Amino acid sequence: MTSQELRERAVCAHAEAEAIQATAEGEDRILTEDEQSQFDAKLADQKALLNRADLSDKVAAGAATLKESQGRRVPAGADLHIDASGLDDLKAGDITGVRERLADDPKLGFVGLGDFATAVKSAYSPNAGQDMDHRLQIGAAVSGLSQGTGSDGGFLLPPEFSTTIWDGMNREPDNMLARTDQFTVTGESLTFPANAETSRATGSRWGGIQGYWIAEAAQVTKSKPKLRQVKIEPQQLAVLVYATDKLLNASGPALTQWLTRAATTEINFLVGNSILAGDGVGKPVGIIGHASTVSVAKETAGGAQGTATIVKENIDKMWSRCHANARGNAVWFINQDCEPQLEQLAADVGTGGVPVYLPAGGITDTPNARLKGRPVVVSEFCKTVGTVGDIILADLQAYLTGVRGGIDTAMSMHLRFDYLESVFRFVFAVDGQPWLASKITPFNGGSTKTLSPFVTLATRA
Repeated sequence: MTSQELRERAVCAHAEAEAIQATAEGEDRILTEDEQSQFDAKLADQKALLNRADLSDKVAAGAATLKESQGRRVPAGADLHIDASGLDDLKAGDITGVRERLADDPKLGFVGLGDFATAVKSAYSPNAGQDMDHRLQIGAAVSGLSQGTGSDGGFLLPPEFSTTIWDGMNREPDNMLARTDQFTVTGESLTFPANAETSRATGSRWGGIQGYWIAEAAQVTKSKPKLRQVKIEPQQLAVLVYATDKLLNASGPALTQWLTRAATTEINFLVGNSILAGDGVGKPVGIIGHASTVSVAKETAGGAQGTATIVKENIDKMWSRCHANARGNAVWFINQDCEPQLEQLAADVGTGGVPVYLPAGGITDTPNARLKGRPVVVSEFCKTVGTVGDIILADLQAYLTGVRGGIDTAMSMHLRFDYLESVFRFVFAVDGQPWLASKITPFNGGSTKTLSPFVTLATRA
């Protein structure tokens, strides 16, 4: 396809976008969600077509082996590098501008992940001959990427697909990572200086800073703080998804949705579960059982607390052990099998009682989903009712996480070649731990009433 034909298609895409907008304006309304998606897609197509037309004009004179047709396939062994001889009028910026095309058209001409996967599959299909989709070749030869290098059978996915996966993770309703104090790690690790304070008692605040009331002309007693180091070293987790050739030949949009949903959901699950319950071995250190987490004992007054129960006294005591500075951002995380227990909670008033968890209108209204004024979030990462971790009061801003980049994605058809399957790999690197190294002894209250941004309830067996 010539550059002129590309520009004509760009004009058509723009006209289609205008038609969508005109329909909505004619009906005196805003665009629907579906119309907005179509409108954005048409404008993206227009921009991609114009970029490709510009690229065709710039390199046509010197890239003799670069085919003009967008739909034609280029032999896998063809040399697509630009021959610079005789290109006196071609500026260096024109070639580096090809690299900039990646930012302008992050899909590299592909409609979606399904379209890309089909192109990769076809490039090495035994029945496809030696032809390779030129969209893969251009990414490899001109911009310096390795998408078109097939000797090892792997192709890096265009960046937009990686971004889509990362955004999908952030849209997950039970996203623990988004609640944490998150930092980007560009190297192997990231070390933070941190306050070494473990007590609010005089002489211990900030690890040793102490102020004094002084008389006139009296000498001031010296003091000094203590610091400690907190090191974050992102650990890798990976998802491997197999896709049959039959599936790759099916609907592109359906494949995109399937792969994205499978990878992002599993990555989100592993990260979220490690933040609450990770053992720190090759993964983040979880809140449950950490040295800085306060565990509230079950009730013994008036007889032992029943097995697998939650009583109002548990909630009151957990709240009293949450550090005052953490309460404004604290959230109750519960396993959903705790809900029947919470809905039975009542506060004694005279000879009767009033519900603690139910709304004013009773069970017919939507539950408040709040305790002590703080949100209650149901999470599948919490343990079953009656065990440590079934209900957690936590301020996750007191939990440090380090993330190295986004989702690293790759594809290979060699691993399962004899099964007619291709493999998609999704890799993510993250580490995390509580900011505090230990519980905090309060200024008044004694060492038996330690405080923390993280509070759990002991086992009720």
